[in-house]
Amino acid sequence: MVNLSDLISSDECTEVVRNSYVRDGTFRVVNYRLDKVAGQPGYLGEYANLVVTVELDNKQSRVFKYFIKCLPFTDPKQRQVIVEFGIFTKEAVCYRELFSALEQNPERVTKWRPACWLARDDLMVMEDLMDSGYRSMPFQRPFGQTHMELVLDRMAQMHACALDLEYNRMNGEKLGDKFGSMLFETTFMRESVWFMAGLKGILKVALEGSKYSQNPEYKASIQADMLGKMDRIFELSETTDRFQSVIVHKDLWYNNMMFRFDHDQAGSVNYDKPLDCVLIDFQIARYQPPAIDLLCTIYLLTRRSQRDELYDFYVKYYYEQLRDKLQKLNLQIESILPWEQLLVSLEYYKLVGLLWSGVLHAYVNLPEGYLAELHVKDPEAYHEFGLISRDTVLMEFFRTDRYYRETLLDSVDETLEYLFGFK
Repeated sequence: MVNLSDLISSDECTEVVRNSYVRDGTFRVVNYRLDKVAGQPGYLGEYANLVVTVELDNKQSRVFKYFIKCLPFTDPKQRQVIVEFGIFTKEAVCYRELFSALEQNPERVTKWRPACWLARDDLMVMEDLMDSGYRSMPFQRPFGQTHMELVLDRMAQMHACALDLEYNRMNGEKLGDKFGSMLFETTFMRESVWFMAGLKGILKVALEGSKYSQNPEYKASIQADMLGKMDRIFELSETTDRFQSVIVHKDLWYNNMMFRFDHDQAGSVNYDKPLDCVLIDFQIARYQPPAIDLLCTIYLLTRRSQRDELYDFYVKYYYEQLRDKLQKLNLQIESILPWEQLLVSLEYYKLVGLLWSGVLHAYVNLPEGYLAELHVKDPEAYHEFGLISRDTVLMEFFRTDRYYRETLLDSVDETLEYLFGFK
């Protein structure tokens, strides 16, 4: 059993406080504690709150609160998988070496990510966004146009900062060449048993639950050719010189951004009126064309009816925000990412958004708390679902849970139409 207090030292707490709040003057750490965040909030790590009490040079005491994410310490098998693929370490290195090099002047850049005050390969200490009034969207709560505009704006800011670093500070040297060692692929790989289980889950739904499975001719085509057609995602996940690339998040599902919300007259949070947004969790960040981020974000956060109505608007909105943010950084979008290039790249990478939404919806849209409970009650079944086969659990909830079924079909039916031309 890991003692939480052993995860971080008093000297590191001093470093965190100095980096975050007390940049000038003297102080000493009186005490600190770590409180584990309840439940199993993340597959790729475990979370805790760090509370540090310090005595300032005027003898007054202050208490500072932070958020900690670290490698899993209660599940050795899960920790081993994450260590082997370097997923957690990748984000820590990105914060330590890449994000710290990006423009942060609030007069030129809108805040788009949390501050990170300590980044070890096995642990990160970050600002506590909840303590600053940020909240995640509740489970199954739909993202409206205002939510999407905020997410796309912050995504455009991340992309603009990457382009500023590449063109203004590195004289055109590609970020992929300089930072490629920390922007490696961790997920969209044949070697990722987690991802392969997800693709097989999409095939299972396509064969047994999609509207096209009712047609014997279509079903035979799905059985014979779908896995082969989905294989193209591995080619699309490679770096490219064909299109301009940026730092892409690639994983903006509903739990990977946090909002500040308006409140009603009674003081309750109004989740339909977001006021601000930051992006979190960069474990699968890459150096790839922005179309990949745009597609993944739209397909992960919207239902098909909203996409059919607002897809073109969201693409134009993103491009306008990127143009404005680049201008503040003395860059012209037309010479870096022409509109026509974006449109061509969106069609080229469409399969990435479709398949990633199918894989993730099958995993994150299970009834709230189900995976956390399964992890505690039956660790073997939990790991089988994650790393071997999702088919049994997936189809159980596909048949019994309307939200789970409809969000999956949104992705799977559209994927079949895209891959096979079904009508």
